[in-house]
Amino acid sequence: MAESFFLPYEYVDYLTKPGLPTSAGPVKLSQYLCKTRSNGGNDSATSFFKQFRWIKDADGISLNQHLGTNAIDLALKGQGNDKTFIKIWNFMLKNKHLLDQYTVEVCGRANKDGSKNVEQKGKIKKLYFDKMSDQAALQQMVQDRFFGMDCIGFVANFLIYTGEWDKYYGNVPKNYPEKVAKINIDDINEVKPLDFMVWNGHVALVDWVWDVMDDKRARIDMCQSSSGGPQCNEYVTLRRTGGKGLKGGCEFTIDGGTPYPPVRGHFTIWRREGFWY
Repeated sequence: MAESFFLPYEYVDYLTKPGLPTSAGPVKLSQYLCKTRSNGGNDSATSFFKQFRWIKDADGISLNQHLGTNAIDLALKGQGNDKTFIKIWNFMLKNKHLLDQYTVEVCGRANKDGSKNVEQKGKIKKLYFDKMSDQAALQQMVQDRFFGMDCIGFVANFLIYTGEWDKYYGNVPKNYPEKVAKINIDDINEVKPLDFMVWNGHVALVDWVWDVMDDKRARIDMCQSSSGGPQCNEYVTLRRTGGKGLKGGCEFTIDGGTPYPPVRGHFTIWRREGFWY
């Protein structure tokens, strides 16, 4: 645990402005992807990885061997590391002739009953790379939900990006107060950058505290991955409610923000010991 020399917005910018560096140019990881069906599912990603991870290049080495099973499994469920996505995309660009060997399903968010929402089927090369530049093809595949990041993936990979974690450690949001950030913050005056905003099913990070407006409200920036993918929500009003939430922590809520934060409701705030900016 140590000082961070990066704020969450810098990781958002790395992922999306202009995007991750590939041999075809920058590609924005501007998509939310989560294997949980109620959060949209990962049907496009599943149709891609279940076959492409095993196809071998000219040297007889598969993508799965290049990256490792765990790295691809994490990418498949929306928790892949930025370096993993770069390697996947560069492997695709180097081996475009392999992209016409099988059919994939391009799927939207899972239907409300949990079933697949298949929008079209086809071979990746024909659907994307034969129609547009390599950079645009990869970007469209992000848009079509083959690649993306969920809230847990964003926070965990920011911790790797800034050097706080040496690898990915999986934790569901409700376990963050026990496993990741154990210091509860109840006082609005004590909220600082890098504090964790923890809902029962979502997690985000305080990026900056602009000012404390009164004993119940502060103006902050926050960062997360939700609808729209990794994002920084600026000038959000953080408001203390007085209620009790996870592990007995004081509940907060948020108002306003640009862009408007997709996840709202009540949450608690937690700090990781020895982790500061």
